[in-house]
Amino acid sequence: MEPNTQFAPRVLLAVDDLRLRRTIEAGLRAAGFAVSAPSDADAVSVLAESFSPDVIVVDTDMSAIDEAPLHQRLRHDVEGYLLCIATDGRDRARVELLHNGADDAVSMPVSTDEIAARCHALMRRPRAIRSGDMASAPQNVITLGPLVVDTGRHEIRLNDNEVQATRIEFSLLEHLCRRPTEVASRAQLLESVWGPNWVGDTHVVDVHLSNLRRKLDRADSSIRVVHTVRGVGFRVSNEILDAAEAATRHHGIPAVVRANAAAAQPVEANERRAEMMVSSIKPGTVIG
Repeated sequence: MEPNTQFAPRVLLAVDDLRLRRTIEAGLRAAGFAVSAPSDADAVSVLAESFSPDVIVVDTDMSAIDEAPLHQRLRHDVEGYLLCIATDGRDRARVELLHNGADDAVSMPVSTDEIAARCHALMRRPRAIRSGDMASAPQNVITLGPLVVDTGRHEIRLNDNEVQATRIEFSLLEHLCRRPTEVASRAQLLESVWGPNWVGDTHVVDVHLSNLRRKLDRADSSIRVVHTVRGVGFRVSNEILDAAEAATRHHGIPAVVRANAAAAQPVEANERRAEMMVSSIKPGTVIG
């Protein structure tokens, strides 16, 4: 189960390869980090602002929407520590990354324990904060257009209207918002919110989300927040993604890619296979 996100240091994981992403994510969660691990570069760019990560772990092969290296864009736009994973094992490649703004760099193969240890080491460093950032950027707030999820205050607001949610409803929405372009299966939501040892009917997720939807409708019935992908799971709606896209354009951040419900089932199948492998990962696993 993910650590308490109010107190855990936050890591934004930007790795293109599904198997590698899930392996690193599992290692970081086991080390006590709250992890957001979107599957595409545009979602990474949006979450780099809304998730307010303490550390960004980025694969140097991942490109931004303009084909520029994603780690370069993130270094320019984000104040969090930047840990780059270089697929090129040469020392020179790591040196170039450090010269170009990375706070730390590793090359493949590398163990999940080492990545977690380096993230902890980065967190011990003092870091300069740009003027005005302390007042303007709340550290526990996820903002997607009109939807604001404040994990520190445990509040949900939709178009400035407060939504009174239970702890479970809040946790379900938080999970979806941390990966806004991905479909979350019932099994994933159960493990995240109820824990890996929960046993019972998976449709308890539907009941709580149905209650949450009614409360969101009372706050603003003109916009749908949670979308059901039949036979697969749930995701943030296109209405919210469109609004987030419009908002991020004003800040010069690439638009978030709309989740593709038609492609959700093959993606979900791949993620199930990956999660089966992740469940057997032990501390110290070497990746690459």
